[in-house]
Amino acid sequence: MEPKRSNQEETAGARDATPTEATAPGEQFSLLSHDLRSALADILGGVRLIDRGRLDDATRAQIDRIEAAGQVLVGLLDAEPTGGALDGMSATRPPTALELNGFLDLIRKRWSARASEKGLVFSISKAEHLPRIVTLDRVTLERVIGNLISNAVKFTDQGKVVLKVSLENDASLCFRVCDDGPGMSPQALEHLFRYAARPGGTRKPGSGLGLYIAKALASQIGGKLEIANRAEGGAEAIFRIPATVWAASNSEFPVVESPPDLTGLRILVAEDNLTNQMVVAHMIEAMGADFALAADGREALALARAGHFDLALLDIEMPRMNGLELIHALRAAPPPLCDMPLVALTAYVMREHRDRIHAAGADGIISKPILSLSAFGNEIRRHLGRNRASAAPGPTTGADRTDGLVDRMVYDRLIDTIGPGARGELLDKLRIDATAVARGLRRGLNAGDMAIIREHTHVLISVAGAIGARRLQDAAQRLNAAARRKASDEVADLCTTCLEGLDALQTFIHAESQTMNPGIYGENRNGGAG
Repeated sequence: MEPKRSNQEETAGARDATPTEATAPGEQFSLLSHDLRSALADILGGVRLIDRGRLDDATRAQIDRIEAAGQVLVGLLDAEPTGGALDGMSATRPPTALELNGFLDLIRKRWSARASEKGLVFSISKAEHLPRIVTLDRVTLERVIGNLISNAVKFTDQGKVVLKVSLENDASLCFRVCDDGPGMSPQALEHLFRYAARPGGTRKPGSGLGLYIAKALASQIGGKLEIANRAEGGAEAIFRIPATVWAASNSEFPVVESPPDLTGLRILVAEDNLTNQMVVAHMIEAMGADFALAADGREALALARAGHFDLALLDIEMPRMNGLELIHALRAAPPPLCDMPLVALTAYVMREHRDRIHAAGADGIISKPILSLSAFGNEIRRHLGRNRASAAPGPTTGADRTDGLVDRMVYDRLIDTIGPGARGELLDKLRIDATAVARGLRRGLNAGDMAIIREHTHVLISVAGAIGARRLQDAAQRLNAAARRKASDEVADLCTTCLEGLDALQTFIHAESQTMNPGIYGENRNGGAG
């Protein structure tokens, strides 16, 4: 039994346990969001364990609705504002590559059940030749469309609500929400999009904030929102996003340039992960540039001091000297070294991470996984010879979550990017990385060494992201955060999840290898992951 503490000691302990410094609104919300994320993880985890095959259609629809809404809430929490900006309008994140069909399926799952509660039918109509990938902030896009659908469902008492998605003649991506409701009154149209300015005397409760939010967020991402009454009855909300916005990093459409010619350039790549080294090297070579690889920050600093480089691509979490320390060291060096463009190449792209990276002196951030060779090359070219003060923050590439272990679209695009001839080499590197990470996680877990776990989750975050294994990447990110907090119980559970994912990844690697050369790895299905 522990000795009883004095009242003075108890008071001091209570005072130490109180987050007295976290008094700003943004800091208070950050503390609350930690617990919200934990509770939400339990909700989504429980929903995913439900055997949907045993449910009737109506119950399955409600479970889909809960899961879809939970995923939206996860995105909103990840986009939490900082610096006390709690107005809900300053939390937009840099755009990432968003798989459009998957996004629309999430919209369908969330709103079909809501509409059916009122006896309405909600459907999505998709035009032909829609892009597979759009480069947008998923959370902001969902908030705009969600508020438009919510408004339509609220004011429609019978009939249907339809979301129509199409490409217009100028390649603008258009979302139309049409309803069979009574339409907008002249007074409502007059007060449209104003803050809390909904006219009184209406039979439906509400403040009009939904349309205000939708309009503000639509403008923030470069889109336009219009609402009008339809000639045949009902209302129609039209949300248009110019091609210059949604296709900024999309190689499927002609608004995107071909990969730039970087012949004559010399690029320093600081990356400790073998898979990412190989991917970045193939990409740089494909655009004609020369490069040097460094496996950690100290090696990168030595190479930078010894030779001339036109630009450096820097991973953030590396052994011996991390990316932020490397950026500080390079910026403190004498000219011309201190003026070299520095671009962070990282899977850590949350707001707090971006702020630290730019504060250290980076010119920009490119997020992993890299889905477009053209976008990657254009980002490199954009930062060459650029004044650091004018560098625009934010990543330019990314990937969306899919139901399978590996997103085939992301993986196949990666193979196309590095060249089919390098597929075997990629699989070998993936197998080596997955084996090393699995052993490292087990070693760290058995020893209770959080530093070891953090070191190997960093590798896993990068590897999983590179091939589109988003759920495994998400689990690794949560494990990394739990290890930072030294949350032992949470670490143990997440280690188990990650190890199961790594076993599945080895099975994927084995299956892919078999399609190239039947019989390879046949004696060791899991590639020695244990």
